[in-house]
Formats: sequence, structure tokens, C-alpha cells
Amino acid sequence: MTPEAALVETVRFTAVHAGRYPDDETSAPWLVTGSVLMAQQAAAIALRAAGDSIPAQVGATEILLRAASKDRLPAPFTLPFGAAARQSFDRLVEARNTFAHPRGITWFVSTDTLARGIPVALRTVQHLILTQPVLGDLVAPAEQDSLRNDLQTIDAFAEFLSD
Repeated sequence: MTPEAALVETVRFTAVHAGRYPDDETSAPWLVTGSVLMAQQAAAIALRAAGDSIPAQVGATEILLRAASKDRLPAPFTLPFGAAARQSFDRLVEARNTFAHPRGITWFVSTDTLARGIPVALRTVQHLILTQPVLGDLVAPAEQDSLRNDLQTIDAFAEFLSD
């Protein structure tokens, strides 16, 4: 599977869990995991398209910071990723890490963490893959409508949480 196809699948997976979460809180860790992963995948795809080499052991926030560097992704492709976005995404990454590496405590993610972090992940995918891709059609045109629909589903969920 290509990285682009994997991204489309991750966004679809995340949209499914966004739709399930209000009625099934067991979807929360998968929603968090999918949100972080789709942002990482979008950043990796964009950076590779720009010719950047990505270290094997790069953290979730670090790869977004690389995509936000004009030295790595020149304008207008550079990811807008300011301090507030970074803080919100860091909280989402922390929730993902706590789930992925349990320490004998009950896992929990706050509505605030979801409402702030998920939109950052969404904007990352939208900007790097759909709005300002380094190369045209980073995702096959046939998959772009599906990707947009799934991103809209996740966005509607994030808006629901922030109300």
C-alpha cells in the first residue's frame, strides 16, 4: 500500500470512530490514534514530495514542525503550525502515547483535548494534501472526494465537541 493510500485509509478509520464516539466511548483511543497518525502521514508525504529526508525515529509533533519549516517546505506549501496549534496537537499526542504505552492507569481523554487537537490534525491533512500539495494530486483524484467527505465527518464531530 502506498503512503497516500494509507493516509486515505487512516482518515476513513478516524471518521468511522468520530461517528461512533458519541455513543461508544471505546472509540476514543482509536479516534485519538487515527487523528495523530493522519497528521503524521500527511506531513511525511508532503516532506518526501519536497525531497526532504525524514529521520527514522521522528516524533509526531516533530514531523509537523518539519512541515512548518520554510527551509523544508517552501511557501506556500509550508504548514501553518503556530504555538497554539502545537500545544493542542501535543495534548492529542500525549493522549495517544498514554493509550499506546499504558502505565497501569485508566486511560482518559478530555473533550477539550479532542476539540482542540483534532482540528489541528484536520488542518494539517487539508493544507498539505488538498489545499497546497507540493506536487499536484498527491492523493489520486478518485480518492480526493472520499478524503474530503471523511475529513468533513471528522470536522463536524470536532465542531460538535466545541459547542
